[in-house]
Formats: sequence, C-alpha cells, structure tokens
Amino acid sequence: MTALAALNAERIKLTTIRSPLWSALAAAVLSLAVAVLQGATAYGAAGLAPSQAAMGVAVFGVPLLMVVSAMTVTGEYRSGTIRTTFAGTPNRTLVLVSKAVVAAGFSAACAAVLTVAAVVLARLAADPLLGAQLSLARAEVWGLVVALAVFAGVAAVLGVAVGALLRHAAGAVAVLLLWPLVVEPIVGNLPSLGARVGPWLPFNNAFVFADVQWLYSSYDMPWGPFGSLVYFVLVAAAVFVAATVVVNRRDA
Repeated sequence: MTALAALNAERIKLTTIRSPLWSALAAAVLSLAVAVLQGATAYGAAGLAPSQAAMGVAVFGVPLLMVVSAMTVTGEYRSGTIRTTFAGTPNRTLVLVSKAVVAAGFSAACAAVLTVAAVVLARLAADPLLGAQLSLARAEVWGLVVALAVFAGVAAVLGVAVGALLRHAAGAVAVLLLWPLVVEPIVGNLPSLGARVGPWLPFNNAFVFADVQWLYSSYDMPWGPFGSLVYFVLVAAAVFVAATVVVNRRDA
C-alpha cells in the first residue's frame, strides 16, 4: 500500500468511528464553556487577553484531542482490526506515521477552529471594554490560533505514540489526561524540586510556547518560546520513535 493510500485509510477510519468524534465534541464543549466563563467573569483594567479566552482550548481541549489520537490506535487493538491493518500494510512504521499525520492534521484543525470560537464567545460574554483585545482583526489573536494549532498537532503525535505503546484505551487515557493536568503541575510546584525540574516538563514548555497560563510557577526557562516548542517536539518525537520500535518488534 502506498503512503497516500495509507493516509486515506486512516482518514476514513477517524471520520467514521464514533468514539473519537464524541471525544472531539467533548473537547469543543469544555473548551468553549471555559471561554464563556472567562468572558463572563473578566475584570480589571487590563481586560481579557486572547490567551486567557483560549485557556480552555489549551488546558482541556488539547489533552482530549490527544485522547482522540490515541484511540485511533487503541480502538484497533481492542477490536482486533489492527491485524487487518498490518496485513494490508505490512510496513508498520508507515501505518503509525499515517495515523500520526492524520491525527495531527485533525487536532490542529480542531484547535484552530476552537481557538477562534473561544475568542469570539469570550468577547460576546465579556463587557465590551474588557473584551477589546479579542478582536479577530488583531494579529495577536491569529498568532495564538497558529500556536495552539501547532501545540495540538504535536500533542496528537504524542497521543498516537502513547496509544501504540500501551495499546489499551484506559491506560492511554489515564496517561494523556493525568500527565498535563495533574502530574506536571504537582511536580512543578514541589517546593524542593519544582524550580529545578519545571523548565524540563514537556507540557510546561508547550504552554510557554502558546503563552497560556496554567498551574505552573514562573520558572527561569533556559530558552525562549521557540526553544520551548523545539523541546516539546523533541519529546514527542522520542516517544514516537520508541512506539515505532515497539510496534515493529511485538505481535499485533
């Protein structure tokens, strides 16, 4: 099977299976609900920044989209159709890369649309003066759209890799939700450890790149926002390479 055929097969799987689509819908609902809440509760002379309006997309939407990405792998292992996939495409690396590319494109597109929608809804919910920074005519808004789309795309590759390594949906969901939402914030805020390990936490670097605040302290980062993106990409790539090696070595 050619690379284009493999990509098309993965696209069809993603758009016809209900569970990933329901998870994507959950990401949308949660992200936009946070945006409305941010707008309705905004206060202060500085107004509501675009990164605050889209916080739900970065903090909750992207992890749920990672779950969607992982389910493109775990769902096939659960149903046993992974054997058919590998029979049709014996090149397992190509299968995993195709899943990652399709998942990354889907997640990036979802994150971009959700970011625009979050900014619009937050502006509608906020006082006109407080929502002045949320105009779609501002370059800052579109910079955030691109940043969160890139974040979501890279995170999707990480989601596919974790799904391939664990093969079970429950384990993959636990890892992909607890890692950015619980484990990293706890470790990063430990009094004796947080300042040393905080700059090396992958999702902290992703949030620094997207300029979205979450439950992290202000660390002395060894690099700027672009360096944080490179670091997050390298972590995702390392996990993906490990997943590719494991998938090629073990039985389906």
